[in-house]
Amino acid sequence: WIEEIKMATKKTSKTERPLTLVKNEKGESFRITHDVIQDIYYLYKLDGNKATKLGKADTPTELEEKYVFV
Repeated sequence: WIEEIKMATKKTSKTERPLTLVKNEKGESFRITHDVIQDIYYLYKLDGNKATKLGKADTPTELEEKYVFV
C-alpha cells in the first residue's frame, strides 16, 4: 500500500516505510508511515485511490489524536 500512497501523492520520500492502517469510528481510513532516516511519522487519509497527506509528528499517537480520533 505504500505504492498506493506514492502514486496518489507523488511526494513520498524513498525512506518512508508503511507502519499501520487505522480506521476511525466514522469508517474513514488512514495510513501511517515512518521515515527511517528522520525518525518522523506521516499520516495519509485514504479515499478510494486518493491519499492525502494530513501531517507529520514525532509519534504515531500524536497523529491519531490530532487527525483520526477527533
